[in-house]
Amino acid sequence: MSERDIQLKKLSCIAFSMHDLRLFLDTHPDSTEAMEKLNDLEKIFKPLKEKFEKKFGPLKISNADNAVEWIKGPWPWEVN
Repeated sequence: MSERDIQLKKLSCIAFSMHDLRLFLDTHPDSTEAMEKLNDLEKIFKPLKEKFEKKFGPLKISNADNAVEWIKGPWPWEVN
């Protein structure tokens, strides 16, 4: 597995956990423990995402400076 794949997998796992916590907080808005975990994950996710995008390119078109940068590839889901 390439470094890119490893980093993408880490990002995917953290993003999934953050999404799951947001769903939990929809039904448990007073859970300070869940909110703290979400905040901790966001602090981990943001620098990892920035590092990934700096090295491998944007994960989403909305993060690209322009469309040409986005289509240069490889696409985030492509397996090397």
